[in-house]
Amino acid sequence: MSRRCRLLLIPVSLLLMGFFSFVALHRFVDGDEGFYLLTSRLLLLHKTPYLDFFYNQGPLLPYVYAGWMKVAGVSWTSARIFAALLTTILGVLIYEQVCHETRRWIAALCAVVLFASATFVFAWFPVAKTFSLAGLLLFGAYAIVSRLPVSPRWLIAISGLLFGLSADTRSYVAGLAPVFVGWIFWKSEKASRIARLLWFAGGCLLGIAPSLALFAASPDRFLFNNLGFHAIRSDEGVIGAWRWKVPIARLVMFGAQDNGLQFTIVALTAFVLIFLMRMRRDSAVLAFLIAFFLGFICILPSPPHTQYFCMCMPFLIVAVACATNDYLDSLPHSSAKWTAAVACLLLFAIFFVEGVSGIRNYLITGANVIGIKGSRDAPNWTLQRVREVSGAIDELALPNEEIASFWPGYIFQSKALPYPGYESDMGTIVSRKLSPEKRARYHISSLAEIEDGFAAHTPRIVVVGNQESGGARGRATALGQILLANGYAQARTIGGTRIYKCCSNP
Repeated sequence: MSRRCRLLLIPVSLLLMGFFSFVALHRFVDGDEGFYLLTSRLLLLHKTPYLDFFYNQGPLLPYVYAGWMKVAGVSWTSARIFAALLTTILGVLIYEQVCHETRRWIAALCAVVLFASATFVFAWFPVAKTFSLAGLLLFGAYAIVSRLPVSPRWLIAISGLLFGLSADTRSYVAGLAPVFVGWIFWKSEKASRIARLLWFAGGCLLGIAPSLALFAASPDRFLFNNLGFHAIRSDEGVIGAWRWKVPIARLVMFGAQDNGLQFTIVALTAFVLIFLMRMRRDSAVLAFLIAFFLGFICILPSPPHTQYFCMCMPFLIVAVACATNDYLDSLPHSSAKWTAAVACLLLFAIFFVEGVSGIRNYLITGANVIGIKGSRDAPNWTLQRVREVSGAIDELALPNEEIASFWPGYIFQSKALPYPGYESDMGTIVSRKLSPEKRARYHISSLAEIEDGFAAHTPRIVVVGNQESGGARGRATALGQILLANGYAQARTIGGTRIYKCCSNP
């Protein structure tokens, strides 16, 4: 890294942290965040995912957030600031990677601006979801492997460790293993190929140790939570719903939801420069391959979601920054360089303007934001509104009382605990496809069992609002009528959320 690149490292870090912290503290709440954060809080209470409650993701994320919250406190603010910190570190790694490859601080700064202004980044990374942690770990693994054959064996082991931890956070990352293995084999000297692959495999094995430990504790529960649930959540299986693939691909490339035009600009530009103009720097080629195969993996799940593709963006940005720098260097005449530079600035401006509209959607209006049903619904998904509901729960519930909330996020920052079966809002999706024995084993409640609990006045307090899954959102009014019919009274109304309380003692 050049001296000027090193001098800019601290200002870049501070600016990224300031920007992503602002976004994190003002971005609308995503429905999945409540599920992830309540899981993290349960770990602080010595609960174990899969064994003690339903959790349909890789195990690493809640453990990492639980460790952070043990120091920084259990709150939405601390969780969002941690996500902003992870995103900032990823941005700094992008800056360092481009500086290392191009020796140009201006190329690295352009990459950082693209990263910060990409809607796919600021909409999905500075929130308490898997993307920032998994993306950071995966990028760290890429940065080491991209410097072969220079990287020593112990660093290759670190790369394997980071790759394994990334897969432990977001399971489908494991599908990129052939890309890493193939690259290590191709770029290593013939005499050291097997040794480097073994070092990478050893680090990867250590990285997936959390999953191996939980699998050993209960293979059946681990496999159901990570695979079985996803196989039966829709009638299409784990990989299916092919009729949805083309519309999702169209949204990713051109849709307004996450400013797909930005994705198209960097993906198409990187492809043209690397494969048609032959700007085939190793790091740029590897970054593009990771983005390409990761995008292919992201469209396979049933159902697919556009947000999955956000993890492609850091790699596409590195690929386009390095390839553009090499292309400009390759032009023989200053006039050609000026023409190419103007074209780059035009694309850069379009990319940046698209990002500004994304800021407005995700921080102000809620338009085109997944989970928000129009401008009237947007206030229900602000951090302030969620905290107000949690405060009302604390006024009504006893400390550590088990209550029912159809969205786990309301319980997270309260003093209450989730009633068994309410740790996640995803289980009811598949409850009708499971026998009573399996529902009990996997800690999943059916809608009929939930209504039976209301008839028995268990739990005493029920929160209806911000439902995301299992058809509960559409049944909010019906749920309220069922609660009233079973002797519950409406104790609080905060925006679109209602808290019901019955007369029974807890």
